[in-house]
Amino acid sequence: MLDSILNPLDLQALTFAERITAAAPGSRTIYLSMGPPQARETLIDCMSRVPGEGILLTDRAFAGADTVATAYSLACAIRRIEREILGGSREYVIVTGMQSVDGDTAQVPPQIAEELGIEHIAYAQGIDVGPELHIRRIGPQGTETVRPLKYPVLVTVTACMDPLYRSFRQAREARSGVVQEWSAASVGADPARTGLAGSRTQVYRIFSPSEERSKACEFVNEPAEMIDLIKTRYRSAAHGRQAAAPESYSLEGQTPSYDGEFWVLAEREGDGIRSVSLELLGKARELAAGLGCCVGAVLPCGKAGNLPADLIAYGADCVYVIEHPLLEEFLPMPYKAAIARIVRERKPQVMLFGATPMGRELAPRVAYACGCGLTADCTKLEVGDYAKGAVNLVGILKQTRPALGGNIMATILTKDSPTQMATVRPGVFRTPARDAGRTGEVIDVKADLNEKELRVRSVAVESFASKVSIRDAEVVVAGGHGLRSKADFERYLNPLAEGLARALGANVKVGASRVAVEDGFSTHDRQVGQTGQTVQPRLYLALGISGAVQHISGMQGSEIIVAINKDPKARIFNYADYGMVGDIEAIVPGLIRELDGGQS
Repeated sequence: MLDSILNPLDLQALTFAERITAAAPGSRTIYLSMGPPQARETLIDCMSRVPGEGILLTDRAFAGADTVATAYSLACAIRRIEREILGGSREYVIVTGMQSVDGDTAQVPPQIAEELGIEHIAYAQGIDVGPELHIRRIGPQGTETVRPLKYPVLVTVTACMDPLYRSFRQAREARSGVVQEWSAASVGADPARTGLAGSRTQVYRIFSPSEERSKACEFVNEPAEMIDLIKTRYRSAAHGRQAAAPESYSLEGQTPSYDGEFWVLAEREGDGIRSVSLELLGKARELAAGLGCCVGAVLPCGKAGNLPADLIAYGADCVYVIEHPLLEEFLPMPYKAAIARIVRERKPQVMLFGATPMGRELAPRVAYACGCGLTADCTKLEVGDYAKGAVNLVGILKQTRPALGGNIMATILTKDSPTQMATVRPGVFRTPARDAGRTGEVIDVKADLNEKELRVRSVAVESFASKVSIRDAEVVVAGGHGLRSKADFERYLNPLAEGLARALGANVKVGASRVAVEDGFSTHDRQVGQTGQTVQPRLYLALGISGAVQHISGMQGSEIIVAINKDPKARIFNYADYGMVGDIEAIVPGLIRELDGGQS
């Protein structure tokens, strides 16, 4: 049993919501949670920080719910709040944390929005409350400021904000406050859509991350020894890495449980295709080969230009081009409507999205709209069979992802769905070689969209294009909270990166953990991890980084990993090839001196 505590990501959302209510006299705050009776303490914790009303959705009927069933149940409760507590008013904002600590999926908020038919603004980092509500968020192309045009609207918060602390008086008043407990029946939830019955995914296997690791960390005491190891190992890999051999699958005369094509959503980046989409095309070809299926790319855009030809060259057999002016830039509602329509019409057996800001916002809505299950942030995909009792599935997609904060890995299957859907972290798979000689079919698809239905307008965008790109670096030197300050980043990381560049003749970039970015030590364009970038350099140095799963997911594909941390039990050492235990300020100057030829 996990302790019932306030999710730190929800605490950020609480701070965000308080800024809205503080600027709107007469507004009220309502806290909603779903869980066992002991989750009441979490609501009281919220009320002790900002006064409000608590509602706990608790019922055994909710047990075993996946994200789809959870989103549906919470949406039913929100409808009752609107109807009975708000008197039918639709002038409200729903604010949530980005995701649960144990789930790391970020699927529930957009699926709540889809059930309610409202706009969802994801990756919110800041807010300006004035005559109009302006929200700063991480968008597909950069940092974006958006303005809701219609309410209600749902906002998920990802940035670290100043926490709101409890006071003795507020804590005492919260204890005497009212926390209503609502059942599934009281919110009018359909029993067939709640709990296990309403879930569209199921866990096939749970195992330890250590089962997927084949290396043990070699600890080193002296800087000179570490630099020698780095140089030797790096040079031995000078000819580059070979892609892993495709995992073969054969039907062996069996009839597959699904039919149809394997699809990849093609995300645009500048004038080209985002690299994660090309990576997924390569993986889709591997997976589809054993089933004898075609691979399709879905390209929503304003004008397609030469992009369909590029997608075919990277592995697509056919490209579904959805051209419309409203698809020139990413807008969740038009994108969802256009993509969901073609999915429902053509019924691919698999659809893959990149786990990017766009994919993590769009995929849950598309899956929910199409009645499909979705597994988020996968690190492994394979085609296989499943047999248990009367259930016999052939040639299905097995989707593996971290769970429970990375303490376990879970392989998940889609059930009761016309299409198996998954988001996959960028950089997990290799980009296939471009074959300009490949041929394929380009299929134009009509999009029935209306500008009058837009519910969010972009006010300003600061493009990522001008920012530092660490994706293609051969060496990444990344710092975490253990460096203590922005000055430490500049004092230790920059000289170390420069020394490695000279010694190895490599393209070296400085990266950062999420906590380091939130503490102001570095900028978001350098962030490695779940809400940053995924990197696969030949050499990755992690300095003062504890090794949270969100960070590990963004760098574990690195060929050589070196970790330096004062905590010998830091999780990062579980993934490192070489490690040093000690303070950054004691170890790094020695490394820098060795790179400079041992000169002081």
